[in-house]
Amino acid sequence: MIGGGINHQWNCFMDHISKPQHHREGFSLIELAIVLTILGIIAGGVLTGRHLIRSAQLRTIITEKDRLQSAVNTFEEKFDALPGDFAGAVALWGVMPTGACQIGYGTGARDATGTQTCNGDGNGDIWFPHSVGNNAEGVLFWQHLSNAGLWEGRYSGVFSGWGAAGSFYFSKFGESTYVIPHHYRVSYPGGIIPRSDLISFEGEYGHTMVYKSNDNTYNVLLPEEAYNIDRKMDDGLPGIGMVVTRERDGALCNTLPASSSTAAELYTYNRAHDQRACEIEFKNMW
Repeated sequence: MIGGGINHQWNCFMDHISKPQHHREGFSLIELAIVLTILGIIAGGVLTGRHLIRSAQLRTIITEKDRLQSAVNTFEEKFDALPGDFAGAVALWGVMPTGACQIGYGTGARDATGTQTCNGDGNGDIWFPHSVGNNAEGVLFWQHLSNAGLWEGRYSGVFSGWGAAGSFYFSKFGESTYVIPHHYRVSYPGGIIPRSDLISFEGEYGHTMVYKSNDNTYNVLLPEEAYNIDRKMDDGLPGIGMVVTRERDGALCNTLPASSSTAAELYTYNRAHDQRACEIEFKNMW
């Protein structure tokens, strides 16, 4: 209705100024004011629309986190196991026809049709060794959830690389963002732990859910956006609590540089940075 009203006013105005008029010498101040007002309303509407769309996208992350927790809890109640780690999966859904299942390092089974899958080892951990071609429990996780009718999509149960189609669930957040379930087998000690280009903060992580972007940065969110999610769900601090970030770019996501001598609780979000610089991770999911 608002857009229609603006268009009607604009059309009437253009009809008015296009009609032949005697002694016309250009726009009057009133006409110019009308034009500027209409343009301002249009520009404001565009900016407001973009903000609303982005806010809805960010809410998607929170909603998906809650949905996934509920789905895994339901799976665990039904099968007495975690998806991906489920040792009775093949007995229910059949085995992949090509190759032999391999949840560890090395090439595993493939070419699943329908619900064909592999078993996890049933030890209570969703293990994710990064070996292309294997049947890591972190990718079987999505296949088992889907087979049980608890999550949308169909999945290969094969790790084909980070962000590979069929290996992971791609978030409705958009921007090629995919979700990784993982279990940290040990508690990280004090400070932060450098690991290649990734810095993980100290603490007990348990089973986590990580949002990554499918590009060479892996970054999903602006620091301000990550802060807003963290503040709504947790403590608003990137290094401690249930919601944490992964630090890949020095001081771009967080306000202190990557240093093992800096305690995790001292980090804050670098909210002045206006580019994507943060992965976001939810700890102790199930």
